[in-house]
Amino acid sequence: MEFVTRNVILHYRRWWVEGAQGVVVISHGLGEHSGRYSALAAHLNRAGFSVYVPDHYGHGMSEGKRGHIEDFSLYCEDLYEFICLVKSGNPSTRLHLLGHSMGAVVACGSAIRYGAVDSIILSAPGFRGAKEPSGLELKLVLMLAKLFPGLVLSSRLDSQWLSRDTSVVEAYREDELVHRGVSLRWFETFLREREFISANLERLLVPCLMLLPESDRLVDVAVSREWFERMGSIRKMLHCFPEAYHELFNEVEEGRLARDLLCGHLKSYAPQVGPVTSG
Repeated sequence: MEFVTRNVILHYRRWWVEGAQGVVVISHGLGEHSGRYSALAAHLNRAGFSVYVPDHYGHGMSEGKRGHIEDFSLYCEDLYEFICLVKSGNPSTRLHLLGHSMGAVVACGSAIRYGAVDSIILSAPGFRGAKEPSGLELKLVLMLAKLFPGLVLSSRLDSQWLSRDTSVVEAYREDELVHRGVSLRWFETFLREREFISANLERLLVPCLMLLPESDRLVDVAVSREWFERMGSIRKMLHCFPEAYHELFNEVEEGRLARDLLCGHLKSYAPQVGPVTSG
């Protein structure tokens, strides 16, 4: 399915259930796409929740140069427009925003700017990459970004650290819709978005569940933990998984617990049906 935002056509997938207890919009990670969430969507459907997942600009089946965007905050704008679309088709239904990795950054930026969601769930948030340029390399990258903004370089995401389930890693490597690069403009504006979110964490007031795989070698776990403490929500919960890799929901053992925690969180905000009375 498709929708239009900023005169750009973006693709999305929908897994809908009748009489849903709520709706979950998923913001996927860097280089991947909505199709990789079919198993999680099926689990959420069985629990009574409809699921919608857009392909971010430049990802999956959406328009845009792979791994490039003029300003990272445009992902947040697109996500907000998509949330409005989903709400229009699901009136009076609570909407929850689940962001994974880069998608968690997008989810936070969108929630801070626009609100519009009843809760936010952050899975292995990619606030800071584990192998980001630093020092002289960072200065060089930012200088080159002014000269060659569209130049796409490796995202430095080593797929072997996605999951301890080798079938997940192999499927990722063979997925033709996955890409493994980011442009210099993407990285420059990602840094700017990170600064914005860090400076405005107290404005993140909606209930929050963070699921943190502590053996993640793709993002900086310490930054995620520190940012969680600074989030403004008075209803927030952090669950850590000491042995899990980056794609927590795709881990064999921890994935089951993560899905249970997710469903428990969602159901705690579902409408309560009172006892039947006669009179």
